[in-house]
Amino acid sequence: MRFFTLFVLIFVLSGCNNDPVEKMDKETETQKTQDTTDTNDPVEKTDKETETQKTQDTTDTQKTTNTQETTNTQETSALDEKKREYLDSQYFANTCRIPRQGSQYLDLPGTYVDENNWIRSWSHETYLWYKELPDIDPASIPDPIDYFELMVTNEKTQNGMLKDRFHFTMDTEELKQLSEFGVSVGYGANAQQLDNGRLFVTYTEPNSPAGYANLSRGTEIIAVNDIYLDRINTLKELDTINAALFPTSAGQTHRFTIKKPNSDIVEEIKLTSSAITEIPVHLTKTFEASGKNIGYLMLNSFSIEAAEIQLINAVNQLISQQVSELILDLRYNGGGFLGISGVLGTMIAGNQASGKIFELMEFNDKHTRYDPIFNSPIEPLLFPETAMGFSATIGAPLPKLNLSRVIIISTNNTASASEALINSLRGIDTEVILIGGATHGKPYGFYPADNCGISYFTIQFKGSNAKGFGDYSDGFIPSLIDNNKDRVKGCVVADDLTQPLGDRNEKMLETALYYIANDSCSSETNPLRSDATHRLSSVRGEVIRRHPAAGIMLR
Repeated sequence: MRFFTLFVLIFVLSGCNNDPVEKMDKETETQKTQDTTDTNDPVEKTDKETETQKTQDTTDTQKTTNTQETTNTQETSALDEKKREYLDSQYFANTCRIPRQGSQYLDLPGTYVDENNWIRSWSHETYLWYKELPDIDPASIPDPIDYFELMVTNEKTQNGMLKDRFHFTMDTEELKQLSEFGVSVGYGANAQQLDNGRLFVTYTEPNSPAGYANLSRGTEIIAVNDIYLDRINTLKELDTINAALFPTSAGQTHRFTIKKPNSDIVEEIKLTSSAITEIPVHLTKTFEASGKNIGYLMLNSFSIEAAEIQLINAVNQLISQQVSELILDLRYNGGGFLGISGVLGTMIAGNQASGKIFELMEFNDKHTRYDPIFNSPIEPLLFPETAMGFSATIGAPLPKLNLSRVIIISTNNTASASEALINSLRGIDTEVILIGGATHGKPYGFYPADNCGISYFTIQFKGSNAKGFGDYSDGFIPSLIDNNKDRVKGCVVADDLTQPLGDRNEKMLETALYYIANDSCSSETNPLRSDATHRLSSVRGEVIRRHPAAGIMLR
């Protein structure tokens, strides 16, 4: 059972650079690194020798009678109080252990120390909490990704959670394929790990190996390559499972033992990884209830550029069907481009959003007037009047639903740009009703930065709405009343894997439709039912992704 727990943690956090299995070793390495920083850091060594000499000169001039122990203490104090300064990150940029070949790259030959120096300087320049970063010798850790993982605050929130849970890296080419084209390697199955550790399919992408294998929502994955998820005994088995779940290239074939919904029959299937094109707008439908046409739109990502044109097409479809209410399903949406979130906000609120602030951005105290990336004036981001050019024609007019409220389906997997949408709509008094669970809690964002083929994501700004509210690090919580802060009027109901997405009998959608008809939660919510008729009718867990949630991204 101990090894199964390790699997759960790695599976959930794979790719996020926040693996608790490695944390003890890394904390030890950090301590060793800090112990050796003063003697090994060539960038700081000259400054420290100079400071020591100044201290000694002062001691000689004043002819102090203090003991040698007192002198040493004074020198140490002077060094501790000295503000640490680093060379500009541009001095080390694109100086790489393995320079990329091609005229499109600016890479120059270098060492891992150059890459680590870039990470350290860039972090101190742009990181929102740069004052809380550890001082680690760039020469002490030979892997820049490992070094980057340590360049993060260890401070915690009032609730005892790590302040920064969003630090990660991605291969730059992989990120480009995902964000620009929606393409990533995998099987096209998205899964959710329940609180009890069991793993279930939540949805599949069309035209994917998982789709062709009829892996429907609610299918349980029991074993991988004959290794049962509840019987992992060795690290080798753990590695085998992770390699199968997260293939790094197309053409890899692995065996999966599964059990379909409403069945006790165990089956074995083979899946071969391929390049999967993710479809951000998963569903667009219309329901008729209580004499109203109600639109339903499920959006699974803001991080793929195609989301912009797909959302515009979906809203045009809903307008043609004369919807007067909208249910926006963001239960699996981990965030993405803030600009696409703003486009959707404009299309929902319509004229109410015109000229209004979508997001206010706050950087660290080194950058109060100009942003740290492009050195542009820091100005409020407004609800866009036209398409922004991610995938739609830049400057094209946006269709508008002109709604005074929106019903949003949410879970703990609803994060970042999804939460920014909730916050920003409430900032202009568009009513938001939350159906589901508390959101993830990420009012922070970043500009991904490429260096030597790795894109680094470090928190660089905090976002607030037009009313100045942005303190939702514990998420937005469905509540009986709306406090204009973190409590949002709505109903608590868990995900329901027994029904297809978009089915009006699926518990979250059913609750949203009930709320529209009755302006209240049904008796089966707040609290959750304790007599669920099916093992998957009321579940909670973490969505498993090949890629970490993108968060709020700017470009």
